[in-house]
Amino acid sequence: MSEIELEAIKYIEEQAKGGKWPIATPPMIIEAYKNKPNNNNNNNNDNSLNQNLFNDNCSSLFGFPPKIEGPTAWFGQDFEQNEHKWIYHLTQNDINELKFAVQYFINNNFELKKLTEPNAKDLFPLKNFGQFLQSSKSNQLVNGPGIWLLRGFPITQYNAIERSVLFLGIGAHIGQPVSQNAKGHLLGHVKDIGHDPAHPDTRIYATNQRQWFHSDACDIVGLLCLQVSEQGGESSVVSSHTIYNHLAETRPDLLAILCSQFFRDRKNEIPAGKLAYFATPIYYHHSNRAISFFDRNFLIRSHRLQGVKPLSVQQWEALDALEHFANHFALKMILQPGDMQFVHNHSIFHAREQYTDSDQKRRHLLRLWISISDHWEMPQELRDELRTGVLLSGINPCVPLEAE
Repeated sequence: MSEIELEAIKYIEEQAKGGKWPIATPPMIIEAYKNKPNNNNNNNNDNSLNQNLFNDNCSSLFGFPPKIEGPTAWFGQDFEQNEHKWIYHLTQNDINELKFAVQYFINNNFELKKLTEPNAKDLFPLKNFGQFLQSSKSNQLVNGPGIWLLRGFPITQYNAIERSVLFLGIGAHIGQPVSQNAKGHLLGHVKDIGHDPAHPDTRIYATNQRQWFHSDACDIVGLLCLQVSEQGGESSVVSSHTIYNHLAETRPDLLAILCSQFFRDRKNEIPAGKLAYFATPIYYHHSNRAISFFDRNFLIRSHRLQGVKPLSVQQWEALDALEHFANHFALKMILQPGDMQFVHNHSIFHAREQYTDSDQKRRHLLRLWISISDHWEMPQELRDELRTGVLLSGINPCVPLEAE
């Protein structure tokens, strides 16, 4: 461990002891990589040199392509100007089908958890809209840009049980919900419930802090907006493939680092037979696809665990580059009550800005982690982490109606 890495660890832990969430890069790390000699910075416009660097640093080692083509690589500015590429406005017929399905489920006195079982879509009957969900999952999420937003459902007319039935029912037509945390929540609540962001085990969705760009441990994540905050809380999504392409062209040395292993802290959500951490790159290459899996918050304090090395200066620099270009290329939005956002985790990173609640407006979203049968092929070690959710011994999966 280098002297500067030791200084960085000390700085991070002092920040945490002082009640500050140590998500940002320690200043001595930033100074170190900015002053690094022969730094291949973004001002280098020699494309032939950059291509040689890519071949030397990444492609020959990992077999990654120099560029990812297709609908998964897109730019936020284009999508901001062309909302039809990612927003679908529900028709009255769509809304009527959904209302009927909610009432059908409730009238039959089914348990909420039934909507998380295989073939649960039969308990939430949708005729035309069900087929539309299936085709959109394939065309818009799995084989398309990876971001899709449904807008226009009158969610404020629904109570806690009805809106839970609604979202679980829609999720059942897309795939099968999986557990999101150590409590076995199959229906999550993204809400500030006062958890300490400086604690290394905290999941940031239970705070009002900014969530830096990340992906979740499932195939598709869904969010249903129930209420907005008084201030802040802007959501962002970005193509991880667009970031990949930019780094391949301008900083292949940093892309090579992102294609190598990092240690991911499980935050004390440890399945039976597993370690408290696991090694994973941010970009995988498998079956001719680049698959991304990333959450900075799970990486920066993994050094607290026995057997884990601290982040190197080069790794910090690569993480900062990823965050910088994620913000640069992102599509930004304010989710409205009734909006349902779906994201394909293997090609998208998403983020949320810090927010402030009031007595009248307290931000609250329902969340689904969804496993799908027509998922991308992926390495066994990644499939083990992404296909089953958070499964802990002795914990029975549940469907809470409120954040806990």
